[in-house]
Amino acid sequence: MSNWTGAQKRIYILAILLFIAILAYLSSVRGKKIELIESSTKNDSIQISISMPKFNYLSDSKFQEELNNSIENKVKNFVEEIRKIAQQDKEEGVQRVPYEANVKTEIYYQDKNLISFIIYYYQFTGGAHEITTFETYNVDIKNSKLLNLSDILCRNAEDMIKQEIIKQIKSQSEYFFPESVDYILKDNIFSRTFLIEASALTFIYPHYEIAPYAIGMPMFSISWEKLKQYLIIPSFK
Repeated sequence: MSNWTGAQKRIYILAILLFIAILAYLSSVRGKKIELIESSTKNDSIQISISMPKFNYLSDSKFQEELNNSIENKVKNFVEEIRKIAQQDKEEGVQRVPYEANVKTEIYYQDKNLISFIIYYYQFTGGAHEITTFETYNVDIKNSKLLNLSDILCRNAEDMIKQEIIKQIKSQSEYFFPESVDYILKDNIFSRTFLIEASALTFIYPHYEIAPYAIGMPMFSISWEKLKQYLIIPSFK
């Protein structure tokens, strides 16, 4: 290098820095436990948009494969069902606009041991409005399992959770059905879908269950501080 010109030295240094940056990027990519696979397509009868999670580099490869296959099959079945409806309605001459099948994933929490996310399934087949359903996943990476609420909280937390949800409903009662409070009181909270967040546990209710469609899908968050006496998993305390 002693005989190199200043320009050659600069090029050499830049090449080294670029090589280091590439190695760092590849290392970070390999370390990601979850990635979102995105794709889209459309024709004159249907528009499809997908954002689907895929797990990588989990210690339990069998659990990883089963989880990925389960999610992938649900997404494929959903899209294929809407595709069939679009094709049939087009052939029968009743389709007026392109139908839609959208899958969207939102990650709510992620650390080295836990990932919590929701997958929305959105469909439009020419009705008054679209239909959206969802599934939540709370993945215990360390123990290779999907968490139920009973893995996180003691059963005697149910009354406290109901009262917290009712309190939030009453603070905005104009947005909910009159019978929503009674509905919550009779609800089985431990069968309810939920998401884990850094500061709270969040429960979700589908369209029309306790509020009009225009309100969306109500979400109720309860802080870990309020739940700490009921926690089974110490890391949330």
